[in-house]
Amino acid sequence: MAIFHNQYFQKLMGGTALERVGVNGLSRLQMLMLSRHKPVEVLELLRRVRRERTTLQTGYETFIIYSMARAYCRLPGEMAEVGVFQGASAKLICTVKGSKPLHLFDTFEGLPKASAQDGDVHKPAQYACSLESVQAYLKGFENVHFYKGLFPASAAELHETKFCFVHLDVDLYDSTMAALHYFYPRMTTGGLIISHDYSLLAGVKTAVDEFMRDKPEPVVELPTTQCMLNKLPSG
Repeated sequence: MAIFHNQYFQKLMGGTALERVGVNGLSRLQMLMLSRHKPVEVLELLRRVRRERTTLQTGYETFIIYSMARAYCRLPGEMAEVGVFQGASAKLICTVKGSKPLHLFDTFEGLPKASAQDGDVHKPAQYACSLESVQAYLKGFENVHFYKGLFPASAAELHETKFCFVHLDVDLYDSTMAALHYFYPRMTTGGLIISHDYSLLAGVKTAVDEFMRDKPEPVVELPTTQCMLNKLPSG
């Protein structure tokens, strides 16, 4: 609906209780639909995570993250998420990754300053959650690494790491563009990058479309707000 692309509406709703109520209401309906044909134990996990932490990903979107992470963790390479918030999607990834390393990047102080491409939608420090809170929530999962600060400067220590699965939920043009510049050349063949808010936030869509304009991989838009791309063999 056009109203969801209206920047005034997005600014009014973003980060408020109304946004959370709307996402949770839609998610309950989606979970009911999924219960007709998806495993009970998976849906119980998704519901439990939603009860434990605030997330602005819908039921379908959390299922897609879980399902994609489970499938792509079988490829060579490590896993990453940029834009962790309270750690809900990170926990879904943790439950399926086994011993594979997962790298979690966030300012843990909320969103950085937006650019002109984003419009007047987000406020600095919106969606903040402390590093300590997320670390406590994910305690017990092995090989999970946390990086606080602006990305990609926060990834300086990783050097030549290759990735098989990357989840982006960063909301902003500059953050999306920076993540794509960093991860695209570091993806293993067949590896997956999936981004939240592609069809909802103008800055995210503009960044993805601009970056991928001269790349061979098609951007696959999903029925949710997400999009994904699979890395083709180089050369």
